[in-house]
Amino acid sequence: MPATPTVRVDAAAARARARAALAAHDPADADLAARAVVAGDASGWPEFGLALLVRELRDARERTTTGRAGTGAPSAVVTGATATLDAHDLPGPVALAAAVRRAAGLARGLGVGVVAVRHAGGTGRVGAYVRALAEDGLVGVALAQSPATVAPYGGTAPVVGTNPLAVAVPRAGQGRALVVDAATSAVTLADARRRAREGTPLPDGAALGPDGETTRDAGAVGALLPAGLLGSLLGLTVEALAGLLTGARGDAVGRGLWVLALDPRAFGAEDLADRADRLGDDWTRAGGRVPGDRPDAETFDVDRDVWDALDPATGGTP
Repeated sequence: MPATPTVRVDAAAARARARAALAAHDPADADLAARAVVAGDASGWPEFGLALLVRELRDARERTTTGRAGTGAPSAVVTGATATLDAHDLPGPVALAAAVRRAAGLARGLGVGVVAVRHAGGTGRVGAYVRALAEDGLVGVALAQSPATVAPYGGTAPVVGTNPLAVAVPRAGQGRALVVDAATSAVTLADARRRAREGTPLPDGAALGPDGETTRDAGAVGALLPAGLLGSLLGLTVEALAGLLTGARGDAVGRGLWVLALDPRAFGAEDLADRADRLGDDWTRAGGRVPGDRPDAETFDVDRDVWDALDPATGGTP
């Protein structure tokens, strides 16, 4: 397969281009969404970066032309420390950004904020969104339900999605956070699709073929496999909270999201960032790597067609 033409871009320029493409949405939501998708490219996951934003914008535009809302802000029903957002099929990054910001506002006033989102699109790496909460001194948790592609542990047919989850805790120092961000499947769906395009095999134990037998052929996947028993149970947990609670499971309209924000001060943990630093030190001394510590790249390659699709000269939308 011939190599796809790419262009070397600066992270700041990429964020500016993404924000311009999201100009129809709330500026603060657009800013967080832009930072999150660019973090996908900058951390080596381009399938969760600007390419995802292009797909989501195209999907939103198609929904708009067929009578569905695809721009603006999600409608919200707020009750105490909780809120339910109907994303109206907004681009997934905007929907999750709106949920994170709403949860943060609730947590600042009440100590805790929980936001459920229905009818969302694809979001990319959820850790990039909750990292913003941790950088603002809050604890963040985000769960993202997706269509069924993953079999249960020991099973042979897909029941839940790759269902990623992320937890972020503030650390001492500007812009520092402990961020756990993972899919609950052995490989992400985006990775499996990329391997199918490139003709490269899947890792052992990552997928089943249509016959229910294990396969490494990314082009013949009947079901992805979970990341062990723990991954399977976590995927089920995400499905329960972000799928059942939002009504997204089995809903062809969109996906479900669930966000929790906590203000450490409400729990008498004003020094939480220092505690997280000590935990990180213990983890490192034992030979581990603290997730969230590795800085993102300042420059990276983007497919030329993706970069051009977001060019402000053409209106900034694909």
